[in-house]
Order: sequence, then C-alpha cells, then structure tokens
Amino acid sequence: MLISEMLYLLLTKDDGQPETVMSSYKYGMNSAILADLILAGRIGLTDDPNPRITLVGAGPIADPVLEHSLDKLEGKDGINLDSAVAINGLCNIRLVTDSLAKQGIVEYGERGLLGLGKAPVRVLNGQLERQFRSGLSLVLQSQREAATHEATLLSIIHGMGVLQQVLAEEIEPLGVERAQARIREVATDSRAGDAVRKAVATMNEAVTKNTILPGAS
Repeated sequence: MLISEMLYLLLTKDDGQPETVMSSYKYGMNSAILADLILAGRIGLTDDPNPRITLVGAGPIADPVLEHSLDKLEGKDGINLDSAVAINGLCNIRLVTDSLAKQGIVEYGERGLLGLGKAPVRVLNGQLERQFRSGLSLVLQSQREAATHEATLLSIIHGMGVLQQVLAEEIEPLGVERAQARIREVATDSRAGDAVRKAVATMNEAVTKNTILPGAS
C-alpha cells in the first residue's frame, strides 16, 4: 500500500470527514506521494540543505496515483523540495480514494441533491488503519525500530501540526514533548541505508523540521 493511501486513512474518519481542521492537508498528502515516488525509484533527492528533486526513472508506471504525480513533475527536474510539496494537486485525492475503493477499504456514497457535489467516501474496513496505528504506537514507545513508511507517516503528521489530534491515543503514554522527540529521532534512522532510504530520510527530516510545509501550524 502507498504511504499516501496510509496517510489518507489516518487523516480521515470512518465517515469520510477529516480528523481535524488541517490547513496543511494538501502539503502532507503531497509529501506522502513524493515519498511514494522515491520508494518507487522514480525520483531522488540531492544532499543540498534545501534538497532538489531529480527525476531518475523512465517509462510508464502502472499505478494511476503515482502516474498522475509523476506527470505533474514532468519538466520540473531540479525543483526544490519545498516547491514540489506546494504543487497544487500533486497528490490527486480522488485517485487515492479510487485505489482504496478497488481494495475494498472505502466506498463511495450517493451524491447530494440532484446528483450534484462530490460523492462522500466511507471507510468500510478499518482493520488496516488499526494496524498502522498499532505499529506507530510501538515505534513511538521505542518498542521497535520504525519501518520506512512509519518514519514517514510520523514525520508528516508531526510536520503538519496535527500530531495531538490525529495520533492522540498513540502519543498519550508518552506526552507530546517525548513523542515529538521520538519522531525527530526516527526521521533520520534510515540514513545509513541505501540511497532510496536515505532520500526518504532526507525528506522526513525536512518535514519534521517544518521547512517544507507552507501553511503548517
């Protein structure tokens, strides 16, 4: 499952409404899709203080969610990471929910009066989100090391400024300050790994430090 799909579930209640008011929602989802593209081997990041995106993959990509985002980056080789995160529609939420619907995790409800407006999204299977949250709780409490996707999810949620709202139960045993310190720690845990994990860790660190999420509180 894509990190962007995981993040969507964590940020969304079962009735399709957001967990909390989030001015930084699109930046968080854009960050997640960039991590997905890194892990898919289609983009990389430079080691500059303000990292730049390099397009490293070629040819078609099977996943419609990733294909859309890669198309949005076409012609933007060398763009700063903070500028990429701010690209309008870089992560297409409808494609994310379409993918989740195909997996039987969400469903679309009926449109409003006269069939107008967006079809509401309802979560059908909350088991995956519970698994994500259980894993994040273990990582936060230092009971095991963070997997790459977990470090990314924690970094993005922290960077968005919604940690206390979205992961209230998971951080409760630690308190906010200890949870934030643990997130800063896991953000760079994968730097000693291969080039892909290093690139993801570079992005995680930038997100955690709130340097690439305009509008985050």
